[in-house]
Amino acid sequence: MNADSGVKSKFNKKLLAFAVIIIVVVVVIASWQTSVQSSKATKSKVTLPTLSLTLIGANGQQKILDSSELAALKSYTATGGYINDKNNTTYVGSFTGVPFLTLLNLVGGITSSENVTVSASDGYQTTFTYQQLQGQGINTFDPKTGASVQTSQPLTVMVAYYCNSTNLASGTGPLSVAVVGPQGLLTNGFWWAYLLVKIQVISA
Repeated sequence: MNADSGVKSKFNKKLLAFAVIIIVVVVVIASWQTSVQSSKATKSKVTLPTLSLTLIGANGQQKILDSSELAALKSYTATGGYINDKNNTTYVGSFTGVPFLTLLNLVGGITSSENVTVSASDGYQTTFTYQQLQGQGINTFDPKTGASVQTSQPLTVMVAYYCNSTNLASGTGPLSVAVVGPQGLLTNGFWWAYLLVKIQVISA
């Protein structure tokens, strides 16, 4: 073997060793990031009290969610609140829960010719149209002045289980309807059904 071949062989070995080191470092970093993300996911795990939410589709399909099943669904967090008949704001906060549209997909979804009625354990009921569940056609108000304003971004109608990262208070939760959005606007209080236990798709 000539001198040039020997030099090339040593260079190739060094290059290979360097490449192996780089690969090992990349793998270690990737494993560390995965571990950190897993730790964060564990810390942010949703913990809910005992509850039951009944979903009924237009075709009669029914599904009853318990706390673990609801907590396992993809959540959404945004700010909102409501305004009462005397234009006094109350219950403003950051709410976390599951959008109605996500829940309705578990029982066949909803069409433009259908509405949704929500029922509370105390007998209270209110109804949303298909359009309103798309985040449109709901009156909104400025959280500081209470004046009527137009929203520039769609609202989200959701089943809330957290307010400001804590479980809803007794008399309100464990579940409540919440109408929230990126702008943090207020909506009429009659949408916010407390003690929510049932969501049902009906003909419009």
